[in-house]
Parts: sequence; structure tokens; C-alpha cells
Amino acid sequence: MKLNNIKWFTGSLMTVALAAGISACSDDHFDITSDTASKQTIWKTIQNDERLSNFADILQSVYYSKNEQKATPETYADLLNNTQTFTVWAPVNDSFDYAYYKGLIESGIRDSIYKVEMELIRNNMTRYSRSAIGNGSVKVNLLNSKSAWLNFDEGTFQGIAMTEPNVRVSNGALHILAHPTKYLPNLYEYMGTREDLSGINDFIKKFQKTEFNEYASTQGPTIDGKITWVDSVTSTSNDYSNYYIGAYLEREDSNYVMVLPTNTAWNAVLEKTQQYFKMKKSYKQEFHTTTETGDDAKYEKEKVFTDEELDSIMDFYSKDVICRNLVFNANWQYKRSPISTLDDIKKLDEKGDSLYSTAGRKFKKTGTLNPGNPLSVIEIDSYAEMFGNEDPVTLSNGSAYIVDQYPYPYNIYAPTLDQLQMEWPDSKTINVNRSGFYTQTYIDPVVTIGEGDEKYDVQTDSTFKYTFYKVVNRSSTSNPKIDFKLSNVLSCKYDIYIVFNYNTDLEKPSKFSVSISYDTEKKREKNQKLRNPNEDAVEYGSGSSLYNTYNFVNRNVHLNDNGNVDFTDTICVAKDFEFPISYYGLGNDAYPVIEIENKSKSTEKQYCREFWVNSIILKPKEW
Repeated sequence: MKLNNIKWFTGSLMTVALAAGISACSDDHFDITSDTASKQTIWKTIQNDERLSNFADILQSVYYSKNEQKATPETYADLLNNTQTFTVWAPVNDSFDYAYYKGLIESGIRDSIYKVEMELIRNNMTRYSRSAIGNGSVKVNLLNSKSAWLNFDEGTFQGIAMTEPNVRVSNGALHILAHPTKYLPNLYEYMGTREDLSGINDFIKKFQKTEFNEYASTQGPTIDGKITWVDSVTSTSNDYSNYYIGAYLEREDSNYVMVLPTNTAWNAVLEKTQQYFKMKKSYKQEFHTTTETGDDAKYEKEKVFTDEELDSIMDFYSKDVICRNLVFNANWQYKRSPISTLDDIKKLDEKGDSLYSTAGRKFKKTGTLNPGNPLSVIEIDSYAEMFGNEDPVTLSNGSAYIVDQYPYPYNIYAPTLDQLQMEWPDSKTINVNRSGFYTQTYIDPVVTIGEGDEKYDVQTDSTFKYTFYKVVNRSSTSNPKIDFKLSNVLSCKYDIYIVFNYNTDLEKPSKFSVSISYDTEKKREKNQKLRNPNEDAVEYGSGSSLYNTYNFVNRNVHLNDNGNVDFTDTICVAKDFEFPISYYGLGNDAYPVIEIENKSKSTEKQYCREFWVNSIILKPKEW
């Protein structure tokens, strides 16, 4: 998803998702018809009850809001005094901090007044009638979109005693509560309640949007051909958390676990990630192709950003890599292992099971990876430390683990790159014939290990399957060379490796050189040759050292460090090679290029001119 397709929204903490539509499918067993025998509305009943004078004053002092930004001219007293049906659990005097809420109202600050609505009034209301007569318990969707349990057997609402249930009213139901229900923010809201979480909150909330929800709104009469709405319900969503993190943090029916870095942790890791995403306004990429006559043709394309685009892109990338894998499904981990509590996490530590973030990143305990694991797996020494090793904050849709140090290793934002991509379709292929991707399979082969007097045969009982790019020389005297592009390279230092397959058709290794083209802040460095950094590298078959030269040679079939037969050789062609400019997210618009060229001389019969490239690996270094 390109960054310029992301809608940037700014907004405050949250908007209303009224329960009108959410509660529309209420179980009729628990809904009751208003008590028509009573002529008193909910409001009149509350107003005339001395036990509820504080709550009544709040209701008549706060105007009902359509959304966080817009209030109606109707107070909650007005709302509860008409024919619409509601249920209210009214807290008695001295059971809540009346002076605190009254102060918020009298401040005249919109956010403070809205806080009263969401945390006190709507947290004790629902649409439609809810009798306290029945068996068992039922989940009730409140007017602020939270959920609460009405327990008929115990006579409680969200665990709070109803001192007088089923007070007779004409427009719904009224129950007297010993004290108001406790307001629990969800993960999305909670980020905005703490000043020390402003870093992550400000970034994620940039993508917030508020939209009219026709299906959750209550439709009124059609006037002059236009639909009117008795209740206009808006809902909040966030493109970033929904689609990048893969978690609906604002939904009450979810159960997530989220690692939340405080500003101390956020600022420290951001200072690091910004180093990996240094980009420039203009990238000039040279593309190559081959004409029908075999000649090399080239052209140049330029990718240009405005100052505003460049700042936005670098800001987004450096923060996205911090946030993307902070959320986990609390219920659905390996074998459905829960991770809501610190004890749950410690049990997972003991078992060494894997974890998956909602963005799909896999985490494994250090030492438990097997050779088949992809390079994108992140190794973690301790899950408990990864989640801060402290008890989480319980919220309405999950748990928040607050950390003062960013708990992930640097390769969460600077991963190892393992790729083999031609400059397709503009591949520079000089002196090359019949080249392309091939797959070679060896079933229980007998292989020869070693050289000279130390040569011996090994009977294997395994199947070896390799996919590689075969580069075939055009003639018996030509030295083929070919370009590979490197995608998503960051502005950091890498150790660069090329994995060669041993040519089992010709039974010879290859001698080759490696050049690299990349951008600096001011220009494009072209065809910079890489010098062999490995003093232990030798020219297999002749014994002469290639150290401190521009040439490399791959090994024959050999035993690897685990004592197993290996048809490939991983060759380090550069250590601490620094890319000053990042190419992350640029796709085919700009990228570094590695060129591999055969360097066999006519007298060097121990080498083959054809070479098989298995992979190009870039291992990043931590800044």
C-alpha cells in the first residue's frame, strides 16, 4: 500500500458508536414494554427521587452529543423525558465524585464535558428496556458502546448491587444502583488517556476517521423525499491499526494484548529507526535492456519527492516499524494459549511456544528455530521481558503492557534481506545465453567430498532441492555477467553474502567478481567493486589465496558446520558495507544493483564460466 494512498486524519480520542443499532437485536425475553400504567418518564422519576439529585443535576447539565465534536440542543434530561425508550441504572448520591464531574461540566471544555457523557452517563444507560427479572445473566450493550453484565440471580449490574430494580417508568426501565459502573477504556482510548503514551498515540491517531453509520442509526420520517434520522450514529475507525497492525483496537468485542512503549521508550527507539530510513528527494535509476542484436541498451528514470512527501514518508516508515507488531490476539496463540496475564506469558516462556502478532510476524524463543524457519522470524530470549515483565492494565477489550524500554531486538525494524531478483523486465545480460531460474533435485546422491588425497565419497539418504538463477556464457571464451536488484534496502551497514550453487553438471566451481551500484545523498555510485574481506578465502582446487583481491570462488560440494552435505556455498563479499540512503517501499522505482561477473581466464581450466546464483543475503548491523 503506497503511502500517498493513505488518508491522513487528525482527531481526538474517540467518537460515539451509539448502541442504537448494536442493541437492535436484543433478546425479547429480556426486553420489556414500557410501563404505560406509570405516567412518569425516566427523567421525571429521577428528578423526583431525592436519592438521585446529584445524578439528576448531571443529566440536566449535559447536552446529548451526536459525536465527539458536535452536541445537540437537547440535554440528557430532555432525552429521557420523551417517548424514546431507554434503560438507566442510576447511582445514588455520595456513591460517585459528583464535584469532580460537575467541575468538568462547568469548565466549558468540550473534551471534559464529553468525558462526563462517556464515563458516567452513557456508561449507565442502554437503549430499549431491560428488566431485572429473569434467570442467569445477559450481556448488555451500553450507550457508549461498552458492554456490561446484568445478573438476574444476584440482582447486580456489572457486579454492582441494584438496590431498587424495576422502578416503574413510562418510557423504558429504571434501576437504582449502589454506585455507578466502573468505566474501562479500550486499548484505542487508553492510549490517549496517558501523557506518557503521547508518542504512539499521536502517530496512530493520525489515521483516525469518523463516519456516519447509516445501519446503526435510527431512521426518522422521509421529508421532501429525504430521509431524516432520529439518532445519527457515527463510528470511529483507523486505517493504520486496522490494516497495518491488523487489529481493530477501537472495537469492544475484541480481546487483544498490546505492548505500549512510553515516551521514554518511544523516543529512544525512534532515534534509532530514523537512521534506517534516510531517503532523498530524487533517485535516478539507470535501467538496462538487451537489443535484438545482443547489444546493451540503457535509459534513466527519476523518482522525485516534494519536501512534504519526503518528510511524511520517512516519518511514517520510522514509526510504522516500531508499532506494527505491538499487538497480539489474547486468545488465539499457539494451541490457543491465552496471554492476557503475566502468568500466562510466563507459562508460554516455559513451554517455548511461538507467538504471532496481529500483523503476522512470528516470534520464537531463542534457540528453538529450525533450519526451515524463515528469516523473518524474530528470536526472543524472554517473552516476559518482551511484555515488560509487569502485570498489565486491564481494559475493556484486552490488556496493555506498559514498557519503558522498547522490548524487541533491532531486526524487528531492520530485518535480514534474502532475495534473488533480476532487474526484470529490464535485465542487463551481457554475454549470456539460455539463462533463467532453474530447479535441481538430487535424490540420495553419492557425492565426493574433499580434494586430492583427502577426497572420499559419501552416500546420502536425503533429497536435496535447490532453485537458483543459472547464468550461462554465450560462447566458450566469453565471461558472462548479470545484474540483480536489491529491494527494500535500508540506510545502514550490511554484511553482504552471495550463495552459489556448485555446478554439478560441469563439476567445477566458479570464479567471479562482484560490483555494486547505489545512491549517496548527492549522486549514484556505479559499479563499485567489492574486495574480498575474508582472509581465510582460498581458491579451492589450486590452494592459492584470493584474500584482498576483487575475486571470489565458491566451494565444491562439502560438509557444512553441522556435518551435513551442502551443495551451496555462502560467500561473504562485503563486511560493514554502508548504504547511506534507504530504498524502503520504492519497489521498482529505485534500488541498488549487484552485478556478478565471471572472471575465469582461458588458462584457468579448473573453473567453469557458467555460474549458479542461489541467493543474495544482506544482514544488517545495529546502529
